[in-house]
Amino acid sequence: MGRQENPALRVGVVDGFPVARAGLRGFFGAEARIRMVGEAEDGEGALRLVVEELPDLVVLGYDLASGPDGVQVCRSIKRLPDPVRVLVLAGQSFAESILPFFLAGADSYLPRRSDRAAIVEAVRRTAAGERIWIVPQDIEASSMLEGDPAKARLTSRELEVLTLKLRRRTNSEIARSLNISLHTAKHHVTNITRKLDEIPGAGLRT
Repeated sequence: MGRQENPALRVGVVDGFPVARAGLRGFFGAEARIRMVGEAEDGEGALRLVVEELPDLVVLGYDLASGPDGVQVCRSIKRLPDPVRVLVLAGQSFAESILPFFLAGADSYLPRRSDRAAIVEAVRRTAAGERIWIVPQDIEASSMLEGDPAKARLTSRELEVLTLKLRRRTNSEIARSLNISLHTAKHHVTNITRKLDEIPGAGLRT
């Protein structure tokens, strides 16, 4: 018998802009190993798409046509009994939505202006279990949480750890960067997780 090829990745697209959905439809339509199984413009449609079509991955925008925004939809998808991976394509709200999407459980995050090759590669790698986060290196959790109730609950050290988590650093890398033990780094991450989980709508995936 001949070797059976791996099945094509099943991808769903959720975005409030018809032009954006059409562009992604064109991107994936040209890929032999990616099959777009459905699209939605709002949160209700997104959840129906995930439940009915069972995609391997959802490409999600921030701005939806109506109802909850992309962050809320991401959170809802991740709370399903069998959640799928979520790759976020953020537009004008790119910098501002990094932390909200991170806390909502997004697997990967890159700007909407990314070219076709970058998006297709991110889809493949995210579906395989990698996390692709394209974020500014000067990002600081403290400034992003300004005015947020989460900031008051975190110590200055925990904010440093959260900043490094946003940059997709591992616990070992955080320990080396802050000159602390791996045990201490893990302890900080556990505390951050607990504190954020106490805030409605938050939650840190480690």
